[in-house]
Amino acid sequence: MLQAARLLNRMTVSLAMAAAGLSLGACVSTSSLNSLAGTTPTGSAFTQALFRNYAYLANSFGAGGSSDSGGTLLLFPGTSGTDELAEAFATKALIAAKGVEVDLEPAKDADASQMRDRLLRALSEGKDRFPSDAARAQADFDCWMLNSSVDSQRGAAEQCRVSLTGSLSRFERDIHHPVFTPPAMSTAPVSNYTVYFDFGSWTLTGEQLTTLQQAIATARAGGQSRITIVGHTDTSGAAEFNQSLSLKRANVVAETLVDMGARHAAIQTSGVGETDLALQTRDGVKEARNRRAVVTLMP
Repeated sequence: MLQAARLLNRMTVSLAMAAAGLSLGACVSTSSLNSLAGTTPTGSAFTQALFRNYAYLANSFGAGGSSDSGGTLLLFPGTSGTDELAEAFATKALIAAKGVEVDLEPAKDADASQMRDRLLRALSEGKDRFPSDAARAQADFDCWMLNSSVDSQRGAAEQCRVSLTGSLSRFERDIHHPVFTPPAMSTAPVSNYTVYFDFGSWTLTGEQLTTLQQAIATARAGGQSRITIVGHTDTSGAAEFNQSLSLKRANVVAETLVDMGARHAAIQTSGVGETDLALQTRDGVKEARNRRAVVTLMP
């Protein structure tokens, strides 16, 4: 989640964050995590998007649940070093909330250095035109670097690296090769595609990726220019958790479709939790046909 001249002097925040490998562009209290909920970001669209991405990562260290709400995204809660990492991401979020562009983490090896250079070039060219993509790629890079500094988070670091590969490629494609431009007028029919998820998960399997590839092929061939994605859960677990999970399912489908060539602007996502079941069940039932996201292609 930088302009030609950086606005920020790098400062050491605390010993705990230094141990987590954090280098920041300002000094913020180590109680940063507690301050996120009441923070309203200011500044450019890019810095506000940075705030949202870093805040999401900071809050992702909560304990995972046993219901269909699933666990945390990318991160492994309850392991050594995660408190410092949560504070690290929260501190970055609060800096961005002030309208300040946060410096990228230093690269830890040659591969990371090459990726960092690519990201810096893309940020310089496109962060003002594509602030959401830019912020996601920056947050993915910092997620990779920070998590790799904590032994218990090496698996999470690898997931962040994989996510960066997709988000940076998407960002660069938006800058240089816009794709999937809809025709001015279309009489294409509405088409629906449904992908399914494992219990407590918002990860797409190979079979579900094939379904989304078919959806993209249909849109290109038929001229559909709008995509709606609605996430659903079964009735197992608390309703409020399922509402959040349904939106995560919709969002991961949207991100995957963008990786496949869809435009961000063409996609609308929502989550309805357990309120719109494909198969009616009583409360507390694990039903695979209800754990889904429905993709609708429209003219």
